[in-house]
Amino acid sequence: MVTIPIIELASEVGQNLIKEIELARTDRNDEVDATVKAILAEVQARGDEALFEFSAKFDQRELTSANIRLTKEYIAEQAAKVPADLADSIREAATRIETYHTKQKFDTSFTIETQEGTLSQMVLPLNRVALYIPGGHTVYPSTVLMNGIPAKIAGVEEIVAVTPCRNGLEPVLAFVFDLLGISEVYQIGGAQAVAALAYGTESIAQVDKIVGPGNAYVAAAKKQVYGLVDIDSIAGPSDVAIIADESTNPVWAALDLLSQAEHGSGDETAFLVTESITVAQAVHAALIAEIENSPRQGIFEKLAPNAITLFVTQSRDKSIAFVNRIAPEHLEIMTANYKDDLRKIRNAAAIFLGQHSPVPLGDYFVGTNHVLPTGGASRYASPLGVDSFRKRISVAEISRVGIETCADHVSRFARSENFIHHAMAVERRVGK
Repeated sequence: MVTIPIIELASEVGQNLIKEIELARTDRNDEVDATVKAILAEVQARGDEALFEFSAKFDQRELTSANIRLTKEYIAEQAAKVPADLADSIREAATRIETYHTKQKFDTSFTIETQEGTLSQMVLPLNRVALYIPGGHTVYPSTVLMNGIPAKIAGVEEIVAVTPCRNGLEPVLAFVFDLLGISEVYQIGGAQAVAALAYGTESIAQVDKIVGPGNAYVAAAKKQVYGLVDIDSIAGPSDVAIIADESTNPVWAALDLLSQAEHGSGDETAFLVTESITVAQAVHAALIAEIENSPRQGIFEKLAPNAITLFVTQSRDKSIAFVNRIAPEHLEIMTANYKDDLRKIRNAAAIFLGQHSPVPLGDYFVGTNHVLPTGGASRYASPLGVDSFRKRISVAEISRVGIETCADHVSRFARSENFIHHAMAVERRVGK
C-alpha cells in the first residue's frame, strides 16, 4: 500500500523531510560508478571488440561491425508500420516543437571597436551530436523530437542516434528518425554506447555532445565522460511540485502527481503544497482512489517512502519559498491567482499555469522541451534548447597602437599574479 502523508511544512517532521530530500539528491552509487568506469576503460582501450562483448553480456545481442548500424532501408520499413493516427500526432507535435524552438534561434554574433582594436564573437553549431534513446520497459519517440529538433534548428550537421533495439527498432522510433532525417542510427545502448560515442571506435565515430536520458549506468557514464565530450545534464528521477488552493480540482491535481510518479524507477517524487488542510485532504482522498483503480498500481508501490507528499503551509509566500528551495523539474501552479504567484517563482525548470495545463502537454505536444534539469538543478540550469547545440568563439584583433595602449596595464596584472612570461609576451612587442 502506498503511504501518502499530509505534513505541516513548518513542523519538525516537515523540515527533516526537506533535508532528507536534499540529501538524497547528493547520494552516489559507488558500485554503479565502478562498473561504469571499467566499461569505459575497456571500450576506450579495445574499441569495437569490447563494445560487442558488453552488448552480448548486458543485452544478449550479437553485434558486429556489419550490423551495428541500421540501414536506411530498414528504418524506412519500420517507419511505415506506424499507425496513421499516431503518425499524424507525431507530425503535429513536431510542428509545435519546431515553432517554439525556432524562436530561440537568435544570432548573438557581434563586432565592437575598442581603443585597442576589434573584438568579436562567433556563434557556431556543434558539428556532431548523439541522441541516446532508452530502450527499457518502453521507448520514447517524444525524446527524439525534443532532442533532435533543437539540434537541427541550431544547424548541427551530423546527428546520430543510439538505442538498444533489443527486439528490433521500434516502428515509432523509426518514424521519428525518418521524419527528422536522422539516418545514422546504431542499435546499441547502455554505458558501452556512451563510451563508444565519447571515445570513438572502429564502427562509431566520436561525437561532440551526448544528449538524452538513460538508466543509472547511462547517467553515470555520461557524467564520467563529461569534459571529453559535452552532455546535456545528469538526468535524475522525474519530479513535480504543485501549488494548490481552494480553486484546484483535487482529482486533476492527484492525476498530475501520479503522472510524474509513474516513470518506474521508484525514485520519483511528487509534492503538493497548499495553505489549506481541506485542499490537502481532498487531494489525498483523490490520490488513494486513483491508485486503487490504477492499472499501474504496482509502479506506485515501488515508490520510496514519502515520494508523494502533501505539504500544508501557513501562507502562499511560504508555499512559494518551499518551491524555490526544492527547485522542481516540473511546477504546476493551480491557484486562482497563478499569474501573481508566477512572478515570485525563481527556481523551476518548466512551469505549467492554471487548471488546464498538466505536465503531459509539455511532455508530448505543445512545443516546450521536456528535457529538463532534475534534482534541484533548476536553480542554475535550463531546459534543453537550441543554444544547447551551439558554441561561442571569442575573437580579438589588436592593432599596434592598441597593444601600446594597454601593455602597461597587462604587464602589471600579469606580474601581480607572478606570470612573468605573460608580461614579457606583451612587453617585448612594445620594446620593453
